[in-house]
Amino acid sequence: MQLSAKLLIAASLVASTSATLQNGVHPRHGHLLRRAQEPSNAADMAKIKDSDQPKDCLQYGDEAMTRLLKQKKLPKPSRIASIQEGDDEAKKVWKEIQDSGIIPKDVKQKKGQTGEGGATNMGVDDNGYDSSKDPDCWWTASQCTKPKHNNKGMMPDIYTCPEPSTFGLTFDDGPYCAHNEFYDYLKQKKLKATLFYIGSNVANFPYQAQRGLADGHDICVHTWAHRYTTTLTDEQVFAELFYTARAIKYATGVTPTCWRPPFGDVDDRVRAIAAGLGLRTIIWEDDTNDWKIGEGATKSQVEQNYKNIAGKADKESPIVLAHELNTNTMETFMKMEPTISKAYKHIVPITACQNVTKPYPEDITYPDYNDFINGKTEAKGLPDINSIKTDDNATYKVVALAGQKNGYANPGKGSSSGSSNSSNDSKDDSSKSSGSSDSKNDSSDSKDNSSDKGDGDAGFSDLAHVKAGMTAVVAAVTLVVAMAMM
Repeated sequence: MQLSAKLLIAASLVASTSATLQNGVHPRHGHLLRRAQEPSNAADMAKIKDSDQPKDCLQYGDEAMTRLLKQKKLPKPSRIASIQEGDDEAKKVWKEIQDSGIIPKDVKQKKGQTGEGGATNMGVDDNGYDSSKDPDCWWTASQCTKPKHNNKGMMPDIYTCPEPSTFGLTFDDGPYCAHNEFYDYLKQKKLKATLFYIGSNVANFPYQAQRGLADGHDICVHTWAHRYTTTLTDEQVFAELFYTARAIKYATGVTPTCWRPPFGDVDDRVRAIAAGLGLRTIIWEDDTNDWKIGEGATKSQVEQNYKNIAGKADKESPIVLAHELNTNTMETFMKMEPTISKAYKHIVPITACQNVTKPYPEDITYPDYNDFINGKTEAKGLPDINSIKTDDNATYKVVALAGQKNGYANPGKGSSSGSSNSSNDSKDDSSKSSGSSDSKNDSSDSKDNSSDKGDGDAGFSDLAHVKAGMTAVVAAVTLVVAMAMM
């Protein structure tokens, strides 16, 4: 065989091997290479069909987020957060909050219930608590939203919109790994929502979190590991909120000024710690209970919950609890959205609901209520989905609610067409229409969204297949040389 023919055959082998790798197929085993399927940014992630994702979610290696987890700038995903070893900044902020005197000393940590298998924080035990007097303003016991302690910086919870026939659109438990069809739907319908992100999910799926901001939604904190916050120690409450806000800052570049307690479980002790971190508490007035689909409720029952909320459109303007938890919750909202839109004059995010045009200290401006309902729904100064990326050098700066000029600490007073009671502090706490709790039991926290990956960087790319593929390339190149020498 002539040298030129040998080289041609060998080169063909190399090209074939290279093409096979680029197509993501291992040349021997024939299965997809995970590395070849990974998105490289939020824009790539947004193009992936939800149906193409594996059941355990498409994993990808965001290098900056991986470094943050390895350096313990963030806790291990899904585990109850604590101040990380060597994190002097977190220790400094925590000491400042403690020294400020905002945390009431007479509100004690609540007793947590134990679930199956000995799992903790499955619920709260209210034995011995006087719900009628409710000295702690404990939402779980009484749906109280106006603090009983007047420590500087503590503010009433937000749970309704001041304008008539207005539906406050919120989704908890994101970012969900396979939410593209859902976010595409919101974009198609020109809907904006307030998204309450779990810190562990932001760490695991930063590209999805980045899309949430780039699409024009506003981002709030929903704790690190989704536990009943009143059952946690003071330091754990702090860490659950601090590290979630920090993760959001790293991933998206914005500093949130709002949060929602999982299950609505909040009291004055937890409110105070959140206020010290610059986070206003947002609850809800109506609950879709969509998380119960498959866990004791049918889709038709949850659809009826939506219909019941729609039936009150002429009587109230609720902030409504729904979830970006899984396919069931998102599909149910998409199915019921026409019913909601027909009943309510306006569906708005909480930024518009409360006239919060500056929800972050960063230079991003959201439309107020009047602009939003008149079609000017896009925020100004948002990052582009093609360029937004995790910045592990970002600095999360804490400003307590008492020191904030903008954000949810100072919502607007409403437009001329409606009420000016934007802080919700004049309504009787006992008049809540929904006393149900947010989302699932903690035994299912690892399902779908917030899976416990063990080590901080676990769950990212499996390099074994990539190494095998590179070995095939090396073998092919070696063959070229060998054939050339024959």
